[in-house]
Amino acid sequence: MEIADFKGRALLWGHLLVTLPAISAITLVLLFRKYLFVPGWPYYVTTGAALGYQWYAAAMPRWRMALRRKDISETEVEETARKGGLFLPGASAVGLLALHTTAAALSATYLNLWLAGRFVHWVLPLLGAPAPRYVMDFYLQHFEVANVIPALLLGYAIARKLPEFGSWAWLLPTLVISYKLLTFAEPNVSVLAASNPWHRFSYYFVIERLMPTFYDTRGSDPERVVQQVTVVASFYSSIAYSVGALAMKTKVLQRIFESLSREPEPEVISPEEAGVVVIADDSVEHPLHEK
Repeated sequence: MEIADFKGRALLWGHLLVTLPAISAITLVLLFRKYLFVPGWPYYVTTGAALGYQWYAAAMPRWRMALRRKDISETEVEETARKGGLFLPGASAVGLLALHTTAAALSATYLNLWLAGRFVHWVLPLLGAPAPRYVMDFYLQHFEVANVIPALLLGYAIARKLPEFGSWAWLLPTLVISYKLLTFAEPNVSVLAASNPWHRFSYYFVIERLMPTFYDTRGSDPERVVQQVTVVASFYSSIAYSVGALAMKTKVLQRIFESLSREPEPEVISPEEAGVVVIADDSVEHPLHEK
């Protein structure tokens, strides 16, 4: 009876210390989503799920260890957690996928813009190159490189510690861009007029190279720039992030470096190929010769 009471108290403390903070993390992210500079509402969910999973992954082993110290077997711990709803099937898969998706999205909104600013303010003056008036102009003019290279390196770095589901970071951004393309309504076009079906692709993937401001629109569509900086940038970054994680998982770079650093084996050349004439010595009798 004492064991049953202890398991009940342990399960209660488990929900208070593991489940409740994980759910609270998701709730807080959704409540304060306006203060998070992420591309859109699906990434609010993934951000909350990633934070909740991090707490769950850190607190759950400690709860298990506390029960093991009370001489409760691992089987009983698993059974208690499963029956009490403390063990969430698929939590690891969902949490890791949300973590990698959020990392790729944050790369498109924080890391890429920060690196563009550092390059404009630090690198260009050292090179003696003229700096653009706005950092966003430089970012848009190098949109593809600015989104691909940092996300590729970030995916490779994070996959060194968390390799699972890193190559699936492209899934949610691809669904988002697909939804945008399917529901695209061409602006400033009459309903009766026939629209160009390829315009939806150029609207998103032909990048505006100048950032419009309140004082100078400079021929750029502000709404289009916002869609490209959020939706398209997240799509490009997620693809690059997934490639980087896949390269880490398959150890592509390690194989390339090993093949480059490997010394070539010396080639064995026969005397005939080398042009050496072998002269037989008659003084040495071959064992097969007849006496």
